[in-house]
Amino acid sequence: MGPSSTGRRGSSLVRRLPHTPRRRTLQVVRIEELTPTMRRIVFTGAELEADFPFPALAATDHVKLCLPDPATGTIVFPRRPEQGAGPAGAPAPIMRDYTIRRFDPAARELTLDFVVHLHGPAGQWAATAAAGAEIGVLGPRGSQVYPASCPDYLLVADETALPATERFLEELPAEVPVRVVALGAVPRELGGGRAAEIRWLTPGDPESDADAVVDAVAGLPVGAGTFTFGAGEAGVMRALRRHLRTDRGADAEHVVVRGYWRTGIAGKLPAEDDD
Repeated sequence: MGPSSTGRRGSSLVRRLPHTPRRRTLQVVRIEELTPTMRRIVFTGAELEADFPFPALAATDHVKLCLPDPATGTIVFPRRPEQGAGPAGAPAPIMRDYTIRRFDPAARELTLDFVVHLHGPAGQWAATAAAGAEIGVLGPRGSQVYPASCPDYLLVADETALPATERFLEELPAEVPVRVVALGAVPRELGGGRAAEIRWLTPGDPESDADAVVDAVAGLPVGAGTFTFGAGEAGVMRALRRHLRTDRGADAEHVVVRGYWRTGIAGKLPAEDDD
């Protein structure tokens, strides 16, 4: 959940792998209520390939969802370049980026976590989705594989970045210390209960969230080798990045902080809001 784009800059510790993008129509097979504001939805279908790209520690990899038109229920995929422009007045695809939470090649199941809300097409769809509902899935176009060899890790996330956070917790070596600062209305177990120091903050408005996140991180050790991943509201992440790079002197190679969304703006952020 939440876009996971490469951006204009990035850490050389992150290895990038290209993939051949594919498009599929998948069906909801089951739903798990994680909290009153989050749903875990599992998809399957004949078009979901067994070799779907899912490398270890590619924690922020994402797919692009093509949502059904609310009025007609029709899934509209973007036109391929060779198809040219569509007819005048043709419906445009409704697309949002979501982090890949899990893929099971044996069961051919793809898992995504959704923040449930009523002010966006994806949140609205997730709020009412039921078994059998269909959705279009594009990508992933590539993977970003994070390092497993750093001495410790700091993960900072709001609800949109909890899927990536959970993948880090599940896939990092068990003996490596991990600290988490999470903005979430309802605390819950993360990453299968892996041993980690987790501090939950109650979300408010972006300004107060920025202060709370920086205050929480200021009380945690950030060493020369600490790898920090942060993602969430763009203004909050900008304050976190400034604290880490300016106040704490963290090396740019060890800091990946991204704005997944911005208050008042629907859809993907422009590149300058990525890390």
